[in-house]
Parts: sequence; C-alpha cells; structure tokens
Amino acid sequence: MDTIEQVVDIATADGPMAAPTSRPADGGAHPAVIVIQEVFGVNANIEGIVQRFAQEGYIVAAPDLYHRAGRLRSIPYDKLQEMRDEMRAGGYGDASIDMDVQATIDYLRSDPNVGAIGIVGFCLGGRVSMQSAIRAKGLSAAAIYYGGFMFPADDQPEAFSVLREAEALSIPVVGFFGEEDQNPTPEQVRTLDEHLTALGKEHEFHVYAGAGHGFFCDDRAGHRPEASADAWEKTLALFAAHLR
Repeated sequence: MDTIEQVVDIATADGPMAAPTSRPADGGAHPAVIVIQEVFGVNANIEGIVQRFAQEGYIVAAPDLYHRAGRLRSIPYDKLQEMRDEMRAGGYGDASIDMDVQATIDYLRSDPNVGAIGIVGFCLGGRVSMQSAIRAKGLSAAAIYYGGFMFPADDQPEAFSVLREAEALSIPVVGFFGEEDQNPTPEQVRTLDEHLTALGKEHEFHVYAGAGHGFFCDDRAGHRPEASADAWEKTLALFAAHLR
C-alpha cells in the first residue's frame, strides 16, 4: 500500500510537539494508531514501525515525548546512560506523558478521516501505552511491548503504578514480554495478569522463551525474529478487532 509521510507539529501546553506521521495515500477514512517510542526516542526504528502500520491501512503518529529537550532528538543505542537525563529535561514525567498522549489523540480526532484510535508502545513506550490505556480519553485498544517501570516501589506513591490504577482500565489490552526480561520480570507479568483477571479486565499476555527486553527492535542484538513476527500478527489482530 502506498503511503504518505509527514512530520506534523501537535500543540501542547509546553509548546509544539513534533510527530512523524504516515497514512495510506488513498485519502480515505481509516482507523489510527499512536506509536510510542522506546527510551531512545523517536528514531529510525520507530519511524519504520509507523510506516509499517500505515502500510496495513492505519493513519499513524509517533509523538516525540522528549520534545521539551529539543525537536526530534534521539539517543544512540550506546549512549543511553550519558544522555538519559538530558533528554528528560524540562519536566518529562507522568504528567507530561498524559499531556502529550492526550494531545496526540485530540489531534487525530480532529481529522475527519480518522476512525477509532489504538496505541502501541515499546520499552518505555510499553509503560506509556499501559498508562494511556488507563488514563487517556479516546482510545479503543492498546498493545504493550515489555513495558518497564510499571511497578514502582511503595515509597513512590506519585509514580504511575499499573497495579494501583488497573481498576480504571476500560479498553482491551494485549501484552508481549520476554521470558528473559528483568524489567518487567516474568513474576511481575504473572502478577499483573492475575490482577487484571481478578478485576475482569479484557487482556491477553504472551511471554516468549529465549527473548529479553527489546526483542522487537531489529536494530539491536536482542532482536528475536520469530517472537517479533508473532507479536506483530497478534497486534494487528487486536487492532483489526477493535479499531475497524
């Protein structure tokens, strides 16, 4: 499917936020997907995922959650420790995440060609997608890829906690995790699975043997092609069922 790529600026209370977008070139109505970055930012890998969803018939946007530190900056894979704090400067946190995701939803909803909206995120973006599935208004389904830091310690009551906030979840969620991951650990994934089941929340989790954190990213050594292909098909199935 032919697609059209464009970087747009989405208005937020903290200034314009760039978002690479892609959509089918037919000019028709389509459901939408918000793609949330890894901790490394909106880099070439994330832009590639944006285009993959557009080729499947979605209108897609990837908001730059680090926009307060500069326009579309990203962290090289080998520079995370040196640049993490710099990229999160200017007030990045749960409040800015909520603001930026809601602004992206509102931007998409202003487009008469956009139908139902889903969200998908990877690594940091997995956590953001779960947070947004619970807190944001206007989403219809969410896919969570190995979201880290969803289980803060009890002495961090201000931080987003999926266990504390899960009662407010009202959309279907599918989650993908690596058996060798330590953030989240398999035990944490089981605990969340049992918690959501007890609450009666619609969800489906998949844990892949031989896979660790970041297994979907084909730019890194931890990429696992078979797990990635399976997760991709299950993500498309979720969105086909709930967005179309």
